[in-house]
Amino acid sequence: MRAQGLSPSIDSGAPADLISAEGPAVLAPAVPYRRGVTGARILAVLYPVCLAVADGCAMAAAVLLVLPASGAGLPGAAAVIVIAFNACGGLYRTRRNPSLLADAPPIVVRTLVVGAFAALLSADAGRAAVAWLWVTAVAGASALGSRAFANAALRTYRCRRSRARPALIVGAGGMAAHLAELLRERGEFGLAAVGQVAAGLPSAVGQAAAGGSSAAPSAVASAPSAAVPSGASAGVPAAGVSGGRSVVPVLGETADLPALVERHGIDTLVVIAEDVHPNHLGTVLRISFGLPCETLLVQPPSNVVPVSAARREHLAGLPCARVDWRLREPSARCAKRLLDLVVGSVILCAALPVIAVCAVAVRLEGGPGVVFRQRRIGLGGEEFVLLKFRTLRKVDERESDTRWTVRDDDRIGRVGRFLRATSLDELPQLWNVIRGDMSLVGPRPERPHFVEQFSRTCPGYMLRHRVPAGMTGWAQIHGFRGDTSIELRARLDNHYIDHWSFTGDLKILLLTVRAMVFRDAG
Repeated sequence: MRAQGLSPSIDSGAPADLISAEGPAVLAPAVPYRRGVTGARILAVLYPVCLAVADGCAMAAAVLLVLPASGAGLPGAAAVIVIAFNACGGLYRTRRNPSLLADAPPIVVRTLVVGAFAALLSADAGRAAVAWLWVTAVAGASALGSRAFANAALRTYRCRRSRARPALIVGAGGMAAHLAELLRERGEFGLAAVGQVAAGLPSAVGQAAAGGSSAAPSAVASAPSAAVPSGASAGVPAAGVSGGRSVVPVLGETADLPALVERHGIDTLVVIAEDVHPNHLGTVLRISFGLPCETLLVQPPSNVVPVSAARREHLAGLPCARVDWRLREPSARCAKRLLDLVVGSVILCAALPVIAVCAVAVRLEGGPGVVFRQRRIGLGGEEFVLLKFRTLRKVDERESDTRWTVRDDDRIGRVGRFLRATSLDELPQLWNVIRGDMSLVGPRPERPHFVEQFSRTCPGYMLRHRVPAGMTGWAQIHGFRGDTSIELRARLDNHYIDHWSFTGDLKILLLTVRAMVFRDAG
């Protein structure tokens, strides 16, 4: 295995946790992102829609009232603009602790801008300033009043509904115990802690079990998942009491997260950064990518995941942020798939003459069997058949599935060497892209035999399968292909997934073209 650029410690069979600081390597397969993230709920749709309608009506009514001669077009345009501005600023998202004081400054600023636009278009120079102030005052007061009412209604609904949303706390320390008690006492958050997950800090589990007390530190650390009543998965679990504080059972470890979320119907995953071992925090957040629930990160955010300022909030003073994975959004997935279909089809049609020439050359050099088919691992750990031009002399299927190909492999002929050097051997994979087996941009797929090995020895390797495999990727354009470090390749692939953007995919495609034209490896 040393031929793949792996460190010697990987060959020794040492535990993955001791090899790298990125967390355990053996993890449950990531849930494919085709799966729905969270079931549709009335509150998640009704709350932002009501806020948007209220803001639009407030602006339209203010323009009509102050500038009656403006006609019907200007109030409608002003309403649409203010709604678009507020939506871009994240003012219509559902939050655990909505705050009017936090929303007031951006609302006032946007109302001032749109009010100035309306006043300048419909009033003369002498009246524009006065009209601007009146439009801003009327629209701003109406928008803030409706938002205050909506926030109060949201808190009341959460406090009075029969069942709170089940939450799973990742971390087993003092802060996790405090948060569990906080969720129990503050019904306006709409969450109830079902249990905790130990994340690399075993010494803290006893402290969490005793509610901060030093007595009987192992009482709950060894508590089995059966400690949770049968009704816990559907609502609030029955909690014991220790030292005057509620006890939330420890249900498992980091690797148990997918099973626990499914078993207990978890709606929200609350990650306590200071109660999670630093080596496990990035892994926990990346596992949350494939879980059908929202993820709240409490305390210092990790550099693994981008958290925009618009998604930061507080739970009773505790700073937290909603983890935002772009590729979990249906619009982002549709945009990526549309890019694959359009660009892949165009390239395939344009490359048909080149494909024909390559096929003839491979046939003349090696005989029948121009296209090589091989099992590879893609999205969610599922197998698919990858297509390539054959560049090696024929070998049995077992050898091709388990033997690593290096640059100076004596099985490669002159045609095969040229096709590999120019990456023309991968042109048939465009059909994989159009079929949906792969994407144009993503982590390179590997054979099942090596995936099994790398997942045991390389931290974070299985987390590459959160998205479809790609013909090219962030690791490939930086030279990590073939006989290079698997660990570094996995890091770059996971970085690409964490920070995905549509423009980033376009950039990678352009850099790939440059690398093919100028024979540049990185």
